[in-house]
Amino acid sequence: MSFWSRIANVFHGDRLSRDIDEEVQSHIEEAIEHGRDSAEARREFGSALRYREESRDVRLIAWLDSLRADAIFGWRQLVKRKVTSVAAILSLALAIGACTGAFRLIDALLLRPLPVKNPQQLYALARAGIGFDGKPATFDGWAYPNFRLMRAAVKDQAELLAISYAERMDLTFKSDPEMEKAYVQYVSGWMFGTFGLRPVMGRLLTESDDLKPGAHPYAVLSYDYWTHRFNQDPKAIGRTFRMGDTLYEIVGVAPERFTGTETGTVTGIFVPTMMHPGAVHDD
Repeated sequence: MSFWSRIANVFHGDRLSRDIDEEVQSHIEEAIEHGRDSAEARREFGSALRYREESRDVRLIAWLDSLRADAIFGWRQLVKRKVTSVAAILSLALAIGACTGAFRLIDALLLRPLPVKNPQQLYALARAGIGFDGKPATFDGWAYPNFRLMRAAVKDQAELLAISYAERMDLTFKSDPEMEKAYVQYVSGWMFGTFGLRPVMGRLLTESDDLKPGAHPYAVLSYDYWTHRFNQDPKAIGRTFRMGDTLYEIVGVAPERFTGTETGTVTGIFVPTMMHPGAVHDD
């Protein structure tokens, strides 16, 4: 018997049992017609149940038939105890959702590297000091003039990037009177080039966008923000929005997988560090 026939028999178990019973009965009747005693013929052929079980092993896939029977029994129990079943299903759904969310967070924080060129060569620069409580602490914030001095000192050995935390900022688009919030990161203009990233639309920030304080109010959208805010409209390039007292122009869209440097946070907008009020030259 073919494999597919055995699979089909799993879902026609009752018909298969009837066919086996009819076949056994026909053999008994044939023996009686040839003069055999009815009781003797039945004893010789044995129980129909035994033949049924033996035939099932040949004509069925046993584990699949068992799975079918368990599924039917489980469905009957669910229908019989509806309130308990609903509570159990909701509990399982909540547990599965929580586990999925936890795994996605762990995957983003610990397992998946940033989708940039040579992610294994990225390091976060921190400094040790004394906290406000008088205890030793580690800080990853730097004054921008210090950053410029350190970048110049290691220019032949490494590339330094200034990247702020992603903060939720209030902004207003020119055609929308309502204010909205978005995660914004101030980044070095050469960050995208250093990371080996290419734009989906328009262009990305460059070092020339990050030379003078307040001189280049340009913004790059993340792919995610471009999708949910503008529905991937190409006309988003060139639009403006106001953040604080500054009017920014959207110049491009970042690659789809790049959502900023803070794992677990999807940054919506990237602007040059020189647009931050705290980034000033020391000359």
